[in-house]
Amino acid sequence: MDVFAELEHADAHRVLLLSDPPSGLRAIIALDDLTLGPGCGGIRTQTYANVSDALADAVKLSRAMTLKCAIANLPAGGAKTVILDHSGMDRQAAFRRLGRYIQDLGGLYRCAGDLGTTLQDLQAVARETDFVNTTGTRLGEATAITVVNGIRACVEARSGAMLSAISVAVQGCGLIGAGVARRLAAMGARVVVADVDRTRANTLAAEVGATVVEAESILYADVDVLAPCAIGSVITEVVARDMKAWAICGGANNQLAHAAIIDSLMARGILFVPDYLASSGAVIDGVSRDLGNVDPTPLLEATFLTATEILQRSKAEGRSTTDIAEALARGRIKAASKRGGSA
Repeated sequence: MDVFAELEHADAHRVLLLSDPPSGLRAIIALDDLTLGPGCGGIRTQTYANVSDALADAVKLSRAMTLKCAIANLPAGGAKTVILDHSGMDRQAAFRRLGRYIQDLGGLYRCAGDLGTTLQDLQAVARETDFVNTTGTRLGEATAITVVNGIRACVEARSGAMLSAISVAVQGCGLIGAGVARRLAAMGARVVVADVDRTRANTLAAEVGATVVEAESILYADVDVLAPCAIGSVITEVVARDMKAWAICGGANNQLAHAAIIDSLMARGILFVPDYLASSGAVIDGVSRDLGNVDPTPLLEATFLTATEILQRSKAEGRSTTDIAEALARGRIKAASKRGGSA
């Protein structure tokens, strides 16, 4: 791999390639845009076929975090860490070493958990840095709030019905998916759940009165709204063509397999709340408390109004929700840059 060519193609503000042979740590920190404030984003841990794939993932995820912070009107920019998981890694030592790297950045980057990273991992990071948020349960609950706010906006845009009149398929029964299912069930919605861990799906279904379906069929469930709350890139051209739901709003990052899929969704009249808005709850909660020491509730509630505005403008202007949301986010960044925002 020509690392410099890859970095030029990535077009990120700053990319750090980290290696610590004693612990086996191999990681990438991508800082996408710091105009609005320090970079915020989770630590993702997974196996990658090669370094090029890991770099592309880090940059793509950090860019989504930039949009997520901007669309939520937060004083923060986008960043992400990916750890290249492998059999030779001493997990505790590797996460502690990552913590020291993050501490060296002096607050330029603030992290939390993400896919594949456990609370124990975050606690190891926290032994070495002040710039990590380990309150996973609270952050998951905050994301469930913003996902449900997006679903509410879809329902009002479509029919004005109550949530008790709709059905929602939740893909993934982890921290975020479980929180979404609980909130929807409490509001009277009919909930369908699935997870690659069938036991976890069964446990959640028993708790909230949901129906369990096979993991491979959840995207095609006969429901009103599909809520992807597991991995990204699940909305492929095939799913967009064959899915039965009339709206998509979930907590997973980068749900569309590629950007052009929004055109297929629009052609079928399927509403889509951009994932970086729907999943913004965790960063809203974390940034509000850690950087501003303020109550995140008003910003969490405001995501319903933002989703409503985006859906209404999409219908009125014939533009995709992704285009409108990105224009809103980029407009805030541009305005801050003119005011002399931090870099």
